[in-house]
Amino acid sequence: MNEYSCAAPDLNLDPQHYSFWMPPDDRSVLTGPDQTPVPLPQIPLPLERKAACREPSDNVIGNGVYDYLRRFPECPHGVEYAELLRDAYPHFLADLAANLVMLDAKEVEPAYILRKLSGLRVLRLLEPENTGLLWQLAQGYYGLAMLFSELPRVRRHLLDAMRFGLELVRKLPDHPAALNLLAEIDLLFGDYPSACVRLRRLLAQLNDPGAADRIAEKLRACEEVGYPDHPRIDDLEAIGEAMLACGENDFDRALYLLERLEVDDDFLEEFSSADFFYMLGRCRLETGDRAGAFEALSRSLTIAPDHELARSTLDSF
Repeated sequence: MNEYSCAAPDLNLDPQHYSFWMPPDDRSVLTGPDQTPVPLPQIPLPLERKAACREPSDNVIGNGVYDYLRRFPECPHGVEYAELLRDAYPHFLADLAANLVMLDAKEVEPAYILRKLSGLRVLRLLEPENTGLLWQLAQGYYGLAMLFSELPRVRRHLLDAMRFGLELVRKLPDHPAALNLLAEIDLLFGDYPSACVRLRRLLAQLNDPGAADRIAEKLRACEEVGYPDHPRIDDLEAIGEAMLACGENDFDRALYLLERLEVDDDFLEEFSSADFFYMLGRCRLETGDRAGAFEALSRSLTIAPDHELARSTLDSF
């Protein structure tokens, strides 16, 4: 096996599961019903270690490149890997597109949303000017960031949403949905002046009176508030920290973080969540405050009467 990692140890993003193989100059793979030869690019190719051998088969090469690129779509040589799949292994891209359609058709867990976003990033390697893909990525990462279960990773997801949104408005400066999304991200990071700039640009192009009124109201609120005393993302990350503390059975720490937010009326008005009050109730129950737990769980069910965990916990009192 010709390991590339010896020459460039920082190239491999997962050395436990992948190794790199440098194809010889004359190596091709066969594709299509006519078995047309496609020369391999002269770059290190990722192979799954469990399938690695001294002279990998065409299937081993394709599977390794496809799996690695889906996991690390912005890896070194990512564009070349995507082009190799397009030219020599088009069935992998067809499979990727079919999975994206399937995931669009139903509500899925965060792990599947991440898989979809990774697939979109792979497709974008082949279509860097496709603004539709950019918009799907921007709104996808924003939506992921706002899921309660993803709050431990909220900053990372928002930064990805911002990155793709900014790239989109560089290509389409007056894209209304992107301007609105970027303004929402600015507000979460406490950058009210930038949010105002985007909202003014958005307001100037709206023809729908109802939408214009909503954006104008949001703009007035931004101008009146100015800089907040702390960015709202700090509060979202506090919930994420509380979730991690619960996972470590440190309920005292989690309760401290959640009760600080419970008394913030502005936060609760903006981010009222049944999951928040369920977690607060669970922490109070674990720390011996049954009355406080009952109150929090009841508030959770007031927001979402079908919240199964809150209902089952409350029924056990």
